[in-house]
Amino acid sequence: MSTANRILPTRLILATAIAVGMPLGAVAADEPGINAALLYHNYCSVCHGDRGDGNSRAKNSLIPPPKDFTAGPLPRDYMIAVVADGKPGTAMVGWKTQLNGKEVAAVVDYVIDTFMTGKSAFEAKPPGVSGTSAHGGREKDRDDGGGGSPSRKPVGPTSVDMSLPFPDGLVGDAAAGKAFYMGNCATCHGENGGGDGPRAYFINPVPRDFLLEGSRLVYNRPALFKAIAKGSLGTEMPAWEKVLTAQQIADVGEFVFRQFIRPEAATASSAK
Repeated sequence: MSTANRILPTRLILATAIAVGMPLGAVAADEPGINAALLYHNYCSVCHGDRGDGNSRAKNSLIPPPKDFTAGPLPRDYMIAVVADGKPGTAMVGWKTQLNGKEVAAVVDYVIDTFMTGKSAFEAKPPGVSGTSAHGGREKDRDDGGGGSPSRKPVGPTSVDMSLPFPDGLVGDAAAGKAFYMGNCATCHGENGGGDGPRAYFINPVPRDFLLEGSRLVYNRPALFKAIAKGSLGTEMPAWEKVLTAQQIADVGEFVFRQFIRPEAATASSAK
């Protein structure tokens, strides 16, 4: 690549940053570099807003509304899966055809650092350094063994603890839960948990697909219990606590967990 061709992309990035009013310190100064702030602006801010609070021009047209990142931390692995693959039943599309793996991770880290900590990403590290982190830092600076900057710690867990039990000491009966699921839940979520039941095609947003990687990263037993009990506003998922006992909710949750979320755990248990 000629010197002119190497300089041109950087000039385009600088021009774009100036046009959107972005701090120039966030711009990668050399090639190759990933400007996470610019990626967020170009791909995410139209729905999630410039402040990450979901308060965008598009929010009133989207059901359910865009995620408010300032409401609290999310597992980093889950966020990466959603950015890459999208989230069924929402306007969130998958960006893996537009962004590579490092760019997806950089956008997620930018969201975590900027909106989920209450502190600007540009306050945490001197600006103007190129790389893939949300701070504009080089990837090599993120390890703590080579004399570089200390590794950045994402807010919240990288994944949900799948060993947590149901609340109040409840122990679910998967066999009993299966009978209820097949009679009441499969019409929407599908017999195989893929969100493709016979009613799914008439529902907007579409029912939860338990087989997605994003679902398997966050739906432990407590999360399933809450989702079944409380339902989901803006969807056709009802609050089953109005008609089921806590034990019955735990039974359904146990079936979903063993059958769709962690089928390998159920298989290992059967083998023992």
